[in-house]
Amino acid sequence: MQKEGEDEPVKLDRLDYRILHELDCDAFQSLSKIGKKLHTGRDVMHYRVKRLEELGIIKNYAPIIDYGKMGYTVGAVYIKCHHDTPELRAEIIEYYKNNKDVWWIFNMTPDYDIALGWFGKSLAELTDKRIALLRKYKKYFREFKFRIYNRHHHFKRDYLTHVEPGVSSARIARTERSFVVSAGTEKLTDETDDKILKLLSENARLPYTEIADRLDLSAAQVHYRIQNLKQKKIILGAKPMLDLQKFGYGLFKLDIYLDDYSIYEDLRKFVHSLPNVVYSYDVIGGADIELDFEVRNFAELSKIQDAIKSKFGQAISHTEYYQFTKEYKL
Repeated sequence: MQKEGEDEPVKLDRLDYRILHELDCDAFQSLSKIGKKLHTGRDVMHYRVKRLEELGIIKNYAPIIDYGKMGYTVGAVYIKCHHDTPELRAEIIEYYKNNKDVWWIFNMTPDYDIALGWFGKSLAELTDKRIALLRKYKKYFREFKFRIYNRHHHFKRDYLTHVEPGVSSARIARTERSFVVSAGTEKLTDETDDKILKLLSENARLPYTEIADRLDLSAAQVHYRIQNLKQKKIILGAKPMLDLQKFGYGLFKLDIYLDDYSIYEDLRKFVHSLPNVVYSYDVIGGADIELDFEVRNFAELSKIQDAIKSKFGQAISHTEYYQFTKEYKL
């Protein structure tokens, strides 16, 4: 149901969805290459992508980076507030938006209000940063839930091809893009690599010539370094960052807690086959399986949850779900 004050979702046609899916598979590929796959002319491709960008559906393009190979571990905290006002909540969000250690910030519901993610170069640094991040406003925080990410799996947005949500299908060719973030991982990048990755994080489709000009390098040097980062599996790919609400979708998290670990691998394979799953996490201090889904509403998430429980319900202790309602930093 549309909430008062919200814009109506943009209606996309089949070609729009197919373009988004191709960009999600590999945002590094040229529009002419995508056009050939979709039997669509160059001018139409450029018009369609520009329109998706102008509508705000495509916000930007980001590389998929294995931050573990840059020496980082990632942590997250969910925060339940109390004694706060809308003005104070806005102040808290702004404080974290301006904090260089914070990677991402979301509003969330129903059990928690704010979600933060941050980096550290060790478990000790991760803990120290967590304490520092929470210190200023701690009296307004009633409850926390912490987790440390050990492994983070990326999946293509196969729902963009209009696959029925909640259905596991052998027809779906899933490509798992995963990277490991763990304490003590050796740093495999130098200062120039880090600068290139920072520019790509702002726009993964940035031309090599522009990166070269901004870093006082040659285009050949940039090309060599990016290819080397790909060979080392530091850069795993690239994807568009989408404003899901603009076309009627939302981001939901489903946490699964198990009583019986004997079904873990079968459950993991099943949930990874679902077309609406976009991220899967192995975590320390969280659920046994943590999943992110992009679906239209809670009813669609419930269908997915029912499909999971119909196969593995006797081994599942309980599940918890959250919706990320607004993104402030990512």
